[in-house]
Amino acid sequence: MNQLFSFSRFSRLFSRHTAEFLPGYAMATAVLAGGIGLVLGFVVYLNVLNPEIQGLLFQLGLLSAGALFTAGIFAQYGAPKQATVALTLPASQLEKYLVGWVYSFLIFSVVYTACYYLVDWLMVGMDDWYGRPKELFSLFDAHKLYEAYFYYAALHAGALWGAIFFEKNHFIKTAFGALVLGIVLIAANYQVVKAFVGDHLQMASPFSGITLSEAPDLYRVSLPDAQAQWFILLPLALAVLLWRATYLRLTEKQL
Repeated sequence: MNQLFSFSRFSRLFSRHTAEFLPGYAMATAVLAGGIGLVLGFVVYLNVLNPEIQGLLFQLGLLSAGALFTAGIFAQYGAPKQATVALTLPASQLEKYLVGWVYSFLIFSVVYTACYYLVDWLMVGMDDWYGRPKELFSLFDAHKLYEAYFYYAALHAGALWGAIFFEKNHFIKTAFGALVLGIVLIAANYQVVKAFVGDHLQMASPFSGITLSEAPDLYRVSLPDAQAQWFILLPLALAVLLWRATYLRLTEKQL
């Protein structure tokens, strides 16, 4: 077990990674905060910075910035000189994997959320709400914005797998592969559902209800809410599979 994971060895590896990449991470955090500020500032200029817009932009930023950051977390394994150093470090592959996972999933989620709330708080304070009470969005309101972290887990797992699978252009290749896979999945799902319900099918997205048309009316068929709420576990299941696939791919890396 000690060969697979040692807390003291992991902490030394984590400290080394932090010391090596902290300046770059600090600069990336400043760019992230600046980007959030630009977007929210533009929304303030349009005078539409309500809690719903704040929440929507939070989700979009989490997914897009998280995927971009995660896609480069294992970039050193794609460069021959850096890969040699990374592979010869006195640590197990699980420990090396966990360092990248902790930074790209746990630490990024905390840093992004803190940056967004700080910038959002500043922008809400600067905005003129014309007598209306100023409101910050809440992650735990009725809209369940916290569910964005479930989808980020799946997106993170896919980007992490692409980061170790591809040697160059990790983000572009991973995004292109995900796009192709998504199109194939949607098309295949539509054809399978259509084979069951016939030509009345209007719309059918994976893991959601279907829309049937019978002129002049449209009918939507879906699972009861009690059963439909379990669909939120699907991104987590996908994330676990891809996280494991990423680790197995990392163990295959050799000098």
